[in-house]
Amino acid sequence: MEGFLHNAAPTLALIGLALLVLPNCSPSNPWPRAIGAALTACLMLRYLWWRATETLPGPERGLEFWLGHGFFAVEILSCIAGLLLLHVLSRSKDRSAEADAHPVEQHPGGPPAIAVLIPTYNESREILLRTIIGAISQDYPNFSVHVLDDGRREWLRDLALSLGAEYRTRADNAHGKAGNMNAALADILASVDAPDAIAVLDADFVAGPKFLRRAAALLHDPKVACVQTPQLFFNPDPIQLNLGGRNTLADEQRFFFDVIMASKDAHGTAFSCGTSALIRASALRQIGLFPTESVTEDLLLSIKFASIGQRTVYLNETLSSGLAPEGLHEYLTQRGRWCLGTMQIVRTPWGPLSHGANVPLKTRLHTLDTVLFWTVGSLMRLLCLLVPILYWWTGVAVMQTDLGGMVSHLGPYWVAAVVYLGWVSRGTNLPIMAEAMSLLVTREALRASVVGLFGARNQKFKVTAKGASRDRVLVQWSVAAPLIALAALTAGGIAMGLWRGAQSDTPPDVEAMNLFWSVFNIVTLIVAVLICVEQPRFRREERFSADEPALLRQGARDIDVRLADISLTGCSVEMAGEMPPRGEVLALRIQDVGLIDARVAWHSPGRLHLDFAPSQRNTVLLIQKLFSGRYVRPIREANPAQVARLLFRRAFG
Repeated sequence: MEGFLHNAAPTLALIGLALLVLPNCSPSNPWPRAIGAALTACLMLRYLWWRATETLPGPERGLEFWLGHGFFAVEILSCIAGLLLLHVLSRSKDRSAEADAHPVEQHPGGPPAIAVLIPTYNESREILLRTIIGAISQDYPNFSVHVLDDGRREWLRDLALSLGAEYRTRADNAHGKAGNMNAALADILASVDAPDAIAVLDADFVAGPKFLRRAAALLHDPKVACVQTPQLFFNPDPIQLNLGGRNTLADEQRFFFDVIMASKDAHGTAFSCGTSALIRASALRQIGLFPTESVTEDLLLSIKFASIGQRTVYLNETLSSGLAPEGLHEYLTQRGRWCLGTMQIVRTPWGPLSHGANVPLKTRLHTLDTVLFWTVGSLMRLLCLLVPILYWWTGVAVMQTDLGGMVSHLGPYWVAAVVYLGWVSRGTNLPIMAEAMSLLVTREALRASVVGLFGARNQKFKVTAKGASRDRVLVQWSVAAPLIALAALTAGGIAMGLWRGAQSDTPPDVEAMNLFWSVFNIVTLIVAVLICVEQPRFRREERFSADEPALLRQGARDIDVRLADISLTGCSVEMAGEMPPRGEVLALRIQDVGLIDARVAWHSPGRLHLDFAPSQRNTVLLIQKLFSGRYVRPIREANPAQVARLLFRRAFG
């Protein structure tokens, strides 16, 4: 016991320091943030030195020598990625005050003219209606909206024109989204009233009324070529939905948009993320419009801007919201495309290891961080699952150490990394959850990495399907089966180890180390498998929580009610007294919408549930109301204890 406490002393001291200091420190405070990153980096390097000098198998160990050194080589690359991430996270930037200080009316020449592009391909009418109405409803004096249809649909042309947007199409679908936008820009930028800036909204993203005004404020700086705003989602992503944690778990992208992008901006390496962005037209002309060398044209766009001395900045405000991938398959398709596009960039003159373009060193390093995340990060996650399995079933140990050494050297580094990431992310990045979500993408990432680095350059752009409804539980066996197999092999190996006892040439502490490692892996795999059990999505339109007065009209009688939740297709209201019968047609007066016809769908205690029969004007006003920024409330802080309870309930009912 005394020996264990001695080895655990650095870890226990670190935990005590964190409990003492961090509750009184905000992640926006630059000094604790920088010190925490530096401390974590030092502990990582201490761990690597110990690994290199005390734990590698010698040449006499044969296979263990080669496997041990191979694993350590991947570990070194993984730690390089970790050091780059810590460098990114050591700073953060909030530009809201800058946007306040530079309203567009005070810009030289007044508010810049903006063309809003909505590239589309195969989305449904319901999705596009929201997006177009959000775009045309901007609180901005000088803009136009252009619907770019690669699906060449007559109904979309009629819809766009009826709402006051312009409609454009082209003869082919070359280069996907980037090609679609470039084809339209060839005309838009050549016109006599060419815009000063281009805004991009994906077909499933609805801009709030202040989007253009707030983003354009940052164009006061002539060196700013692109203003990126966060991607927020009004529906639960597959992880939130499948774990039943919409009100507990942050969506999978919150850590990236709320933490990493704000940090990259502080270093001058923020980048465009494809939608909800504003781009200076003159800079876009200078680089030859949107890049087509990669299916992630957004990232390459910002790298090209950096190569000509222009910057991308990040405004972390709730200015638009969109549809998260609605199923696990769509989620993995999207991540695979992002990985593929990043690898394609590696093969261009603007890649992090290339020298054919004048890309700043910091931009190269932070792009390399993304490359290593997809490649080495994915490989490391897979190896960390396989190494304990290899030990239990073959006796091969890639690390020659004891439990005390692990506690003394890995312990402080691992705790520091977990605490630091949890602190800067306000709980939205937690170890088990982060590992489980990464495991889901590992196979897609490794496949896309190989294809992107070594395959044909003209890979087809895969659109993420949106707008589907699912009315039953669906297990994604193609994703879950390998995870279940790995968990079974790990658990079976542990059982076999317990049955046969410690191996003769292996110290008991090595067995204990692998046992701890294996249990962690099994827990992570179980969480990943739970995410593969897709829960139903019965509604095509998302319901938003509300708490505001409304007026129910039943014939000549007006009844004061309170709006409890609302969507484009219906709502529920809190109502006292006798309820109208099911099926009765009423009218409901809603603030900012007016009177809307509604039918009683069903009752629950104290609540009346209504289906809307809206006019076109009602629909327009409902969309403007729901996507004004008041109702989309992403989780930006998570409680680890609540997340743990959620996972326990999901696993054990």
